[in-house]
Amino acid sequence: MALQTTVRVRGISLEGTEARLVTVEARFESSDSGRTEVHMTGLPDAVVRESKNRLLAALSSLRMRVPPGRLLIHLAPAGMRKTGEALDLPLALAVASACGHLQPKSLRGTIFLGELGIDGSLHGVPGGLAAAQAGQLADLHRLVAPAPTALEAACLQSCEVYAAGNLAQVMRWTVSGEGLARPPAPDLALPLTRAAGPGLEGIRGHALGKRALAVAASGGHGLLLMGPPGTGKSLLARALLHLVPPPSLEERMDITRVQAATGRWAGRLADRRPFRAPHHTTSTAGLVGGGNPIQPGEITLAHEGVLFLDELPEFQRDALESLREPLDSGQISLARAGRRLNLPAKLRLVCAMNPCPCGFRGHALRPCRCSPHDIRRYQRRISGPLLDRIELRLELNAPDLRELIGGRPPAVAKERPASAHPGAPGSALEDDLQASYQRAIGEALERSRARQGPRPNASLDSTELERHAPLCAATRELLIQAAERRALSARAVQSLRRVARTLADLGADEQVREEHLREALALRAPLLED
Repeated sequence: MALQTTVRVRGISLEGTEARLVTVEARFESSDSGRTEVHMTGLPDAVVRESKNRLLAALSSLRMRVPPGRLLIHLAPAGMRKTGEALDLPLALAVASACGHLQPKSLRGTIFLGELGIDGSLHGVPGGLAAAQAGQLADLHRLVAPAPTALEAACLQSCEVYAAGNLAQVMRWTVSGEGLARPPAPDLALPLTRAAGPGLEGIRGHALGKRALAVAASGGHGLLLMGPPGTGKSLLARALLHLVPPPSLEERMDITRVQAATGRWAGRLADRRPFRAPHHTTSTAGLVGGGNPIQPGEITLAHEGVLFLDELPEFQRDALESLREPLDSGQISLARAGRRLNLPAKLRLVCAMNPCPCGFRGHALRPCRCSPHDIRRYQRRISGPLLDRIELRLELNAPDLRELIGGRPPAVAKERPASAHPGAPGSALEDDLQASYQRAIGEALERSRARQGPRPNASLDSTELERHAPLCAATRELLIQAAERRALSARAVQSLRRVARTLADLGADEQVREEHLREALALRAPLLED
C-alpha cells in the first residue's frame, strides 16, 4: 500500500457576512480493493458532504481518474462547522493533487473558491470580497474564483484576483501561471450618490420634522415619528438618506461585503447607503438574524444605512426587544446550537407609528374613537427600555392644505427652530432647502470627526461626553431640572447631552449651550410614557 504526501489547499467557509479561512487537507492511499473510498472529516454540512460526488464527476470529465484506494479529506480547523458550496474548487484541487495530477507546491499561497458542476464548470458563489479580506489578514493576497465572484473580490484592490470559467483553466493556471484573466478593479473616482427619487423637495411643511432629520443625519441618532395616517411620516423617513453624506471607502467595502455575502450584490462596489423597510409581520429572526444555518437579518442588511420600522407597535414585541443590544453596540451577537456569530448592525433607526389604534388622536378634523385604556395598551407595546434608546421623538400634525397644493402660508414660511440662523437648515432665507441641509450636515460631521474621530455623537459614552460636550453651570442646572420634571433615566439624560452636542455642531458652536439643550428637549417630546 503506497502512502502519498498530504496536500493542503486554502478555501473559505462563509459565516454570516464574514469568511473564515479553511485548509482542505487531502491524502490518498492506494490499494488493490478495486474501488475508491472517500472519507471526509472536519464538521462539513450537507452541501459540503454532497460535494464528494460532484468533484469526482468533474475530475472524471477531465479524464483525471481517482485510482482505487482510500481518499482522506479533512477540513481544518476541525472544530469549526464548514458550510456552503464555495469549498468545491479547493476540494477538487486537493484531490487532484493528492492523486498525482498536480504538484502540491503550485497550490500554495492562493485562496480558491467556487461551486463545481459535474462537467467541471465553475459557478459563482457569495462571499468573494469577504474571502479577499480574510486572505489579506492571513497574508494571502491571491485569489482564484468564478468570474462573478472574482469581480466582487476585485473590489479589494490589494488582492491579486483571477477569474476562471472551469476547473481545467484553473489546473492549467496552477502549472503555467497563464490562462486566467484579471477582472477589472472598480473605479473609485466615480461620483457617489445618496438616494434615488425626491427628497425634502417633495415634503410640504414639517419644518421641525426636517430639523429632526438633520440632527439624526449629523449625529446618528434614532428618530421616532408619531402622527395620524397620511401625515408624512414615511416621506420624512425616506428623506433621511438624501441628507446622510455618501459612504466613505471603508463604509462602501462594508456595505458591499454584507450585500454580497447575503446574495444581494449589485455587481459593483456599493455607491450608496442601504435603506431597509421590513413589514411589521417580520419575525424576530427576520429582523435581527437567526435560523439554521444562521442568516443575517434586516438590521445587518441596513448596516451603514437606514432601518425604517413603520407601524412600530404592530411589530412582535420579542422582535422589537431584540433591537436593544444592537442599537447600543452596533452589532448583533447570535448563539445557536453551540455556535456564536457576530453580525454588523451599525445603522440609523427611524420609526413611525400612529398615536392610537384608530390613528386619529389629535387629528384636527377626524375624531378619535379609542378609549384611554385602548390608547395606553397600544402605546405600551413599545417598552420603556427600547423607547429610551430612541433619542429624537416628534408628534406630527397634518400639513396645511394650502401647503399641500403649493401655497405657503406666511406663518409657515417664517417657522424655524429657535437655534436656526440664516442659511442653516430651517431658515426661511435659504432657497434650496435640501442643498442647505446637506451642506450644514456635512460641515457638522467634519467638526465632530475633527474632535472625536469617526465615532458619531450618538455613540459617545459618559467619559467622552465630559470631554467633548462639557456643560456650564446654567446648562447643567437646566438638565437636572428637566430630568426631575420628566423623571428621565440616566440613559435619557446622556441621550439629551448627545443630541445637544449634535445641535451645537449644526450651529458651528464648539460649546454646548442652554439653547442647544432646550432644543434637544423639544426634539424629545414625551409622546409615550418614559
